[in-house]
Amino acid sequence: MTQANTVGRDQRIADLAHKIWEEEGQPEGQAEAHWARATAIIDAEVLAEKPMAKKPAAKKATPAKK
Repeated sequence: MTQANTVGRDQRIADLAHKIWEEEGQPEGQAEAHWARATAIIDAEVLAEKPMAKKPAAKKATPAKK
């Protein structure tokens, strides 16, 4: 991950953590929990965006020669 990607990721996490904090009524002392929750959400989104790696096709068995 490049530094620019890390900064962008951290900003997305910070924005989401802030939104979670607001939605929960702005409770004190929950910053770490909100950050962890936001991190999990952002990481799941990133994984969902990546195409699944294709497995190589299985080789067909060739009949034995007589």
